[in-house]
Amino acid sequence: MHFISLNNFAALIGTSNATVHKWAENGLYPLHIENGIKGFFLEDLDSIPEVREMLESHWDEELQISSYRPYTSVELFAGGGGLALGLSMAGFKHVLLNEFDSHACNTLRINRPNWNVIEGDVKDVDFTPLRDKVDFLSGGFPCQAFSYAGKQGGFNDTRGTLFFELARAVKEIRPKVFMGENVKGLISHDNGRTLKTIKNVISELGYTLVEPKVLKAIMYQVPQKRERLILIAIRNDLADKVDFRWPTPYSQVLTLKDAFFKSVIYDTDTPKSEGVKYPAKKQKVLDLVPQGCDWRSLPEDVAKEYMGGSWLLGGGKTGMARRLSLDEPSLTLTCSPCQKQTERCHPLETRPLTVREYARIQTFPDSWLFSGTMSHKYKQIGNAVPVNLAFAVGRSLIRLFNDIQDITKAETCDCSDAVAEILARLNQNKNRSNCSNSSIPNESKERITQLSIIDLLMEYPDGIVSEPMVGYENILDFEKDGKALICLVKKDNIGRFVNKDATIYYAGKKFPATIDLNKLSYFIPYISGRGVRDLYRIKVIRVGTRKEGQVDNNPDDYRLVFEIEYVKPLFPEYRQCQLKIWHTYTDTKLGKLMSSSEI
Repeated sequence: MHFISLNNFAALIGTSNATVHKWAENGLYPLHIENGIKGFFLEDLDSIPEVREMLESHWDEELQISSYRPYTSVELFAGGGGLALGLSMAGFKHVLLNEFDSHACNTLRINRPNWNVIEGDVKDVDFTPLRDKVDFLSGGFPCQAFSYAGKQGGFNDTRGTLFFELARAVKEIRPKVFMGENVKGLISHDNGRTLKTIKNVISELGYTLVEPKVLKAIMYQVPQKRERLILIAIRNDLADKVDFRWPTPYSQVLTLKDAFFKSVIYDTDTPKSEGVKYPAKKQKVLDLVPQGCDWRSLPEDVAKEYMGGSWLLGGGKTGMARRLSLDEPSLTLTCSPCQKQTERCHPLETRPLTVREYARIQTFPDSWLFSGTMSHKYKQIGNAVPVNLAFAVGRSLIRLFNDIQDITKAETCDCSDAVAEILARLNQNKNRSNCSNSSIPNESKERITQLSIIDLLMEYPDGIVSEPMVGYENILDFEKDGKALICLVKKDNIGRFVNKDATIYYAGKKFPATIDLNKLSYFIPYISGRGVRDLYRIKVIRVGTRKEGQVDNNPDDYRLVFEIEYVKPLFPEYRQCQLKIWHTYTDTKLGKLMSSSEI
């Protein structure tokens, strides 16, 4: 009999722990206790699809799948290599990988010197030399800038998005099969119009889409509650001749114990590695939280102080002050191991997870090294596709290609000349660009850089960037030299600022690195079409997420959060002023703002 704890069963079927515990109390399924842990036997749950798949697993047989010949592959948006490594383990031969982030590119080069890694914007890469030479193309495309898509449903509707670049690569290469992977939320993005547009583009390209599926990583030897949407499309001339079969799951749910100690996936305990630390104040709070618990285990006065404004927000806020449990899979990893809204405290020690523990939860082998600063390493790991999940999907793809090989009897193409041609064209275009820019004065080349929120989290693990100390008793004396930040207010928040009852301002995804956050004391909202009028005191500047504390919060949607408090009007009526940075921000002294040169 195969035992599964109540909490792990909840993770498997995607429901809450409370619901499953209620089922146990009501006797919906026979309850058993093993080593003091309450749970069920899988055999008593065989009416549930996920459980039935596990009981009927062909995992061991699928591990024996091997390729009839080397199947060539191109990967876009390769990141730190989770998907690329898993597919390589399954049997794919990568002839080209593209990634924009230089640190991720170095990670790929360090671990696989024989891979051809093109560093830079995918928009600059011409893939036509590889036409009809590559078997497979893959990429985990971000789905930003899709809100306008779906009007015509065709290829041009995706222009400006990174899916368009994936589609362009498919059009230029014409692989037999291609795969896209993304977050589960893509299914419902823009009320389903985004996915509909993607399906239309795939059809327009001459491919047949296998019915998309959301794969739960915990079903594929990954000790993490992570879900990925997988899109697989087969070229039309082959699609009616073969069938793609999704991988069957592993026979059990793995936990953090399997990640951190010798287990079925690792031969040794986790080696020591670098990692961020908690400030003493935060550590003192998390010391009070038992394994598998969160802020609800804290004394109410401690919880209120720790959570700040989030205490009053809706939703369960179960990511706050969260300590993981060794007996459960990890919560989905984010780009930072200690962000206040999505805490991932070590089960046994009061500290964030180390880089190597992060990597193990994503099932990277210990031999896989990561390049860059600690923040770059956490980001690469947090954004990756779990290696074992990619390996499982890769085996199913190899099986598909073996079926195609039975039909076509094709040979593996030598892509070295084509790759050399692509690289030569890139270098040629780069040289032209450098020449054309050489006559531009240095002043016009300067650009305001974007603040790295991830780096802030590494520097300030508790999320608090600044707590300006400005009291009302000396505010009049302080006004002249006090530093203020003027910010454009988004339309859906204008009402709160007009009524002077706003308490929080969420900056956009882009925030200028030129503004010294530690010197800001005041906040001034800029209302589009009106200007500025009111002065607020900045109580706290911290890192948060746009919908923190809400059910639909995205734990990776980091924002700079200003907790503010209304002070007084600066002017009787609104006055216009110039927003100098990206038409969104200006930092200035109050005295200067109130002078005629600024207004």
